[in-house]
Amino acid sequence: MKRNLSTEDTEQKNPKKIHPFFDKDNKERKTDSIMRVKWFSGLSTVLIAQSKGIKDPGRSKVAAFDLDSTLIVTKSGRTFAKNGGDWKWWHNSIPDRLAELYKEGYKIVIFSNQNGLNSAQRIAEFKRKVSYIFDDIPVPVLLYAAMKKDRYRKPMTGMWDDMIKEHNDGIIVDLKHSFYVGDAAGRPDGWKSQTKKDHSCGDRKFAKNIKIAFYTPEVFFSNEKEVGFSWGDFDPFAYSMSLPLFTPTSTPLLPENEDHTEMILFVGRPASGKSSFARKHVIPSGYTYVNQDTLKTKTKCIKACEESLSGDKSVVIDNTNGTIETRAEFVNIAQKYDVPIRCFYFVADEHLCRHNNYYRHITQGDRDLLSEIVFRTFKSRFQEPTLEEGFTEIKKINFTFDGTEDDLSEWRKWYL
Repeated sequence: MKRNLSTEDTEQKNPKKIHPFFDKDNKERKTDSIMRVKWFSGLSTVLIAQSKGIKDPGRSKVAAFDLDSTLIVTKSGRTFAKNGGDWKWWHNSIPDRLAELYKEGYKIVIFSNQNGLNSAQRIAEFKRKVSYIFDDIPVPVLLYAAMKKDRYRKPMTGMWDDMIKEHNDGIIVDLKHSFYVGDAAGRPDGWKSQTKKDHSCGDRKFAKNIKIAFYTPEVFFSNEKEVGFSWGDFDPFAYSMSLPLFTPTSTPLLPENEDHTEMILFVGRPASGKSSFARKHVIPSGYTYVNQDTLKTKTKCIKACEESLSGDKSVVIDNTNGTIETRAEFVNIAQKYDVPIRCFYFVADEHLCRHNNYYRHITQGDRDLLSEIVFRTFKSRFQEPTLEEGFTEIKKINFTFDGTEDDLSEWRKWYL
């Protein structure tokens, strides 16, 4: 069901009929020109606009585009537009090309990240720009602009998913014949003479997440050849799930003697899989679980640890424990109670952990998104654990995904 129009609907009561294109002799547009745009409410962090006065039926094929540096650039030459009128077509053939695609049966949709729309004035200027852009396109256009870093921001597919649900009349999209065009394609410095590297690979990742074809504007509009690119520091589609759970494998993960009492100290970055590992592989064997996220203070963690060991019960400490100083407190407790202490070092790197952070936040509503400060702080202070600290063994734990095939399919998408 289509959303109700917001009170910001820009249609006048008695609109004057005009041609979709402005008179080519008219060099300047008036700010009070008729705006053929209707705005939809419903998503608080996304602006959604549709051409007004032209029916936009659902279609099985989608021709989707980024906005800035793909369909338009600034007239001023600035990176970011100074106002709603500071734009021009990336190439003057684009309006006609979009019209051709519509005649070929494509639904025309724009998906744009607009994190800079952080004030009422900037939003108003952006809306004014959209009205001018729509006035130059003689066929129906639907636009999504994500204003926050949430599930609707590319490369995440929230905008696409909403388009399918709310703005395609229930028609299933033919992914094989749909495509997306964008400039954030992961191309390196100098991919073309006197060009800088792309600011990200977000547009290419967005298309990959949806499973549709991807083109750069140079390839799609100018018939240039595709160039090399990089997905970035982490590729969830390429990550191997066949790694061993732990190394070395010459000794068991847990002692076979049930009467054996020990301490296991986790070490690893945030979102490296420590808590899930503890729940699946350690706690079921009767270990007392100590986690500062649950107990809130270091003092309470130490108290719980000592209470467990004094009762001859093994304990596992689930925290990041990134420094020698932090780990020494627990090594001293183990020595006090004359029990061995082993280190489980979770080796997932920062890029994998950032991916996990977004995955669990987006797919598990009760998980907060950790800030970048958390990851940077851990990296700046981290000291890799060694046997010289007093550990009887250090096991390296590889990240392995725990979930259904559908869950894994979601995990293998890009979130950053």
